[in-house]
Amino acid sequence: MLKILDSLTAAGDESRLNEDRFGFCERAAWVIDGATDLESDSFLPALSDVQWLVDRVSTLLPSNVSNHEYQGARNLLRTLSRDIGAEMKLLGFPPDRIHPTCSIGLLHAGTDEIELARIGDPTCLAFGGREIELSTTFFGRREAQAIERANGADLSDLNSRDGIRERRRKYIKGVFPESVFSGHPEAVLRIQAESIRKDSARHIILCTDGFARAVMDYGIYSDWPTLLEAALESGLKSILNKIRMYEAAGMNAVHFKRSDDVTALLVEV
Repeated sequence: MLKILDSLTAAGDESRLNEDRFGFCERAAWVIDGATDLESDSFLPALSDVQWLVDRVSTLLPSNVSNHEYQGARNLLRTLSRDIGAEMKLLGFPPDRIHPTCSIGLLHAGTDEIELARIGDPTCLAFGGREIELSTTFFGRREAQAIERANGADLSDLNSRDGIRERRRKYIKGVFPESVFSGHPEAVLRIQAESIRKDSARHIILCTDGFARAVMDYGIYSDWPTLLEAALESGLKSILNKIRMYEAAGMNAVHFKRSDDVTALLVEV
C-alpha cells in the first residue's frame, strides 16, 4: 500500500497551461511532463495535442498498472505507447504532423518489490535502507550547450521551429541514449528502471525536471536527502517557493524557460 504524503503541480508561467500531470492508485504513482507543442493549432480533441497526450496517459495508467499480468514498467510503457498510437490513428492524426511527447516517472508497488522507472527527464528517488536515483542530465546538457553556442545571439533563431522539430524527431526515434514517450509508430522508448525490496525503502519522490532543478541545477539543496528532509518538515510547496524565488532573481541562465512547470509526489511506502 502506498501513502501519498504530499503532492504538488504548478504551471511555470501563469499565462500558459500546465503541461504536467500526476496521479496515483493503490499500487502505483506517476508524474508526467508534457513537452511544449510545436504546432500552433490542436488536431487532437483537447486545447493542444500535448494536453491530449498527458491526459490520456494519466487516464490509462491506472488500469495498466493494476493489470494482474503486469510484467514491469518497460512492457507497460511500450504497450501504452502502442495503445496511444492506435487511438491517434483512429482520430486521423496526420503522418507529417509532429507527435506530442512527454516524460514519465513511474512507481509500481508489487507484493514484495517496488519498481521505479523513467523515460525522458523526470527524477525518481527511493530513500531508506537502499537509496536509488533514476535521473538524467542529458536533456539539460543539450539545452545548456545550445544556449552557450548562441553566445548572445537571438534565441528565437536558435530555437527555430525547424531546429526544434528535428531534435524532437530524434528524441522520438531514439537516436540518442535518451528518448521521450510518444504514440509515434516508430517510437523507441529508452526506459531506465530499477527494483528494490519493499522493506528497503521508506520514502519515494517522483518529480518533473522543473522541481528537480532545486538540486540538479540551482543547488538550493545540497543533495536529495536534504531536500527530502525539507519536504517532510515543511512540505513540497516550501520547495516550490524557493525555486520560484531563485528564478525571479534572474539566476536561471541555462534554460530557455525562466520558469518551468513543476510537479512532485512525496510517497510513503
